[in-house]
This record gives sequence, C-alpha cells and structure tokens, in this order.
Amino acid sequence: MPEEQKKPMLTELSLEKHANLKMDPKGVLTVAKSQHIINLKVSEVGMAASSFPIFLSRPAGGADWVLSAINSFELESNLFVENDTWTATHTPIGMQTYPFFLMRSERDEKSFTIGIDEENSVFSETQGEALFEDGKASLRLSQATAQLELEVKHDVHTYQFAKRIEELGLIKDIDLKVHYKSGLVNTLKGLCTIDEQALYDLDAEAFAGLRKEGYVMPLYVMLASIYQFNSLIKIHNRLTPEKAILQVKLETPKEEESA
Repeated sequence: MPEEQKKPMLTELSLEKHANLKMDPKGVLTVAKSQHIINLKVSEVGMAASSFPIFLSRPAGGADWVLSAINSFELESNLFVENDTWTATHTPIGMQTYPFFLMRSERDEKSFTIGIDEENSVFSETQGEALFEDGKASLRLSQATAQLELEVKHDVHTYQFAKRIEELGLIKDIDLKVHYKSGLVNTLKGLCTIDEQALYDLDAEAFAGLRKEGYVMPLYVMLASIYQFNSLIKIHNRLTPEKAILQVKLETPKEEESA
C-alpha cells in the first residue's frame, strides 16, 4: 500500500531567476487528492491524530522508516479533498510547504536552501500568487521558508524516533483488511503499527528512556489514532455509497506457505 513520495528535480529558488514566477494556491490540493497516504513528522503526530490513522512503513528500497497518515482505503484517492477544499482538521507539514522543498545549496553544499520544480504546472508567469513582491519574498513564500528551516530538525527527530522504537522491538507488521458490504475483502499490506503488548512489557529503564526522549506521547497517540478508521469509513461511505465499507480489521500477517 505505501508508496514513496519522491521529490522532483529541484532548482534553487532565487529572486534573480524567478522574480516573475507565480503559483497556483490550489496546486497542493491537485496533488493531495491522489495521495492515499501523506508522510508526517513525529512532531506533528499529536495534531495529525485528530484526523488520520497513523502508521509506519518502509518504502520499497528505502532504509528508513516513514510515518504516514492514511487518507483513503483505495489508491490514488484522498477522502479529505472535497470540492477543492481540504476538510481534515490538521494539514500535514508537507502540504503546508508545497511546492517548495529543501535542497543543498548550489553555492555551499553544507547549507540548505529552497528549491522548486520549475516544470511543475503549479508555477506560471501569467497567473496565480506572486512568489516575490517588491523584490522581497511574499508572505506565502516566507511562511513556507520558515517551516522548511525547521524541517531538517524534524527529519532527524523522526529518524531517531523510528530507529529507537525499532531497537526496542515496538514495531509490528499488520495487514489492513477492508470488508465491503458487497462481500469483497481487500487486504492492504506494507503497514506497521506500534506493538502495544511489547510497549507494556518494557522494563522500567527502557520506558524511562522513552519518556526522557519525548517518545511516549507519540507512541500512545499512534495507537489511539487507529480509531480514526471509524471516521474514514463514514467519509468513504458518504462519498462512495456504491462501494460502502462495513468494517476494517487489523490483523497480523500470515506467513506465506512455502511452495
């Protein structure tokens, strides 16, 4: 189910080169409406759980764990984009900063700067919101830049969180079984959640270490976020009653039988 959200080929954003560039303010929704999962930072887990079930995954060929919000039970769809409006309570950081990304500076490889995909249809020189006004960054660009400046720290924190809970054996694979009213059962694979029993079984020293690192809250929030599937089912059934879902079950994957 999870798919890696790849960054495009980036060009360093500059006033000299992009003074006349504009962007479609609705461009992020055009992209989001086809994303059944959206990546998260551990720092936003508490807010994200107000809207989404949150899981871990390891993209194909990827070495690092990714935290993700589940937005739909079906590929290339997003239940939180309706009539060009984002309906979820929380807007993931990646959506807040899109279509801007962090990249290594072309002038100093030790520094980060703001990059854009010049070929992205969200950009134009004829219509949309200007990126620069009177020779200065627009409010939208300034806000995204400030958010992106924190992203390196958030990425490191997320990496450290996932690495630590993996070391403690707190991650377990699950299959998401979606039961439709028609009788169809669709199994979504590739997701992982927090092993609740393993968390309860931690010794006092290990648990104290998690608390000191600030990891206890996101762990329990991720466990509680599973109940957001009930909300997702209601939204799904309202938008697509012809494919109504009865229930969703989380099950431990069965080992494939050897040939």
